[in-house]
Amino acid sequence: MYFPLFVDLTKKDILVIGGGQIAARRIRVLSEFSDHLTVIAPDISEHIRTLCNTKMVGLIQRAFVPEDLKGRDLVFAATNDAELNRKICDLCREQRILFNACTDQTICDFFFPSVISKDDVIIGINASGQDHGKVREIRRQLEEALEIEDSRSYYC
Repeated sequence: MYFPLFVDLTKKDILVIGGGQIAARRIRVLSEFSDHLTVIAPDISEHIRTLCNTKMVGLIQRAFVPEDLKGRDLVFAATNDAELNRKICDLCREQRILFNACTDQTICDFFFPSVISKDDVIIGINASGQDHGKVREIRRQLEEALEIEDSRSYYC
């Protein structure tokens, strides 16, 4: 069972490895909470390139190398390569870096929640990585109850 924890990311050094849709969703949310965010991937979608330019996110367009983990506080593997994600996980564990993989919840130190933000209230929703449909429905109900119509609600 996972404990819900809210963490100040403003000074945390965060790395996202991957350049596709899931990485873009992670970057979009994380960039609202941190100004120390770097993305590494050999292929970067235009959406991520735009996010990096508008949110001042660091972008390194090349394959991941183990040295990329130096000084990181959190690492998100958002690649479609399960073997690479596991390798990154192992390296993070050796260095005591908190790790999340989009492809395999069994190797995650934490789950990435669906996030709702209104004024100074932040709500994170998760079903221990098990039932994304339930999370979407609860998020929809909360958005309706809170009268949220803007894009400050994120499902990841």
